[in-house]
Amino acid sequence: MRQIRADDLKKMMDEKADFVLIDARGHDAYDREHITGAVSIPSDHLGERILKDYDKDTTFVTYCTDLDCEASTVAATKLERYGYTKVLEYKPGIDDWKTHRYPTVKKGH
Repeated sequence: MRQIRADDLKKMMDEKADFVLIDARGHDAYDREHITGAVSIPSDHLGERILKDYDKDTTFVTYCTDLDCEASTVAATKLERYGYTKVLEYKPGIDDWKTHRYPTVKKGH
């Protein structure tokens, strides 16, 4: 999988690019705060059943918490194993996203 940086991901969002942003952390972490537009698919839940609604040419971007978090890598690897070829990993994750002051959704907001 290829890596993507915060500014490139933000540009994709601003340009309304057609992609699926996967928050690969657990549902609790997603519920507390996530990147705007992300869907919650924890890496350990990611399987063919969940992916059946996505075409093989779908572009995916995965992220988790920070550089120490492996969930985004696990999710991206699984996507590639299931035959998706347009997989990007935002490895620095939501912590990096917030240092750029890019938008997130927080519980209760």
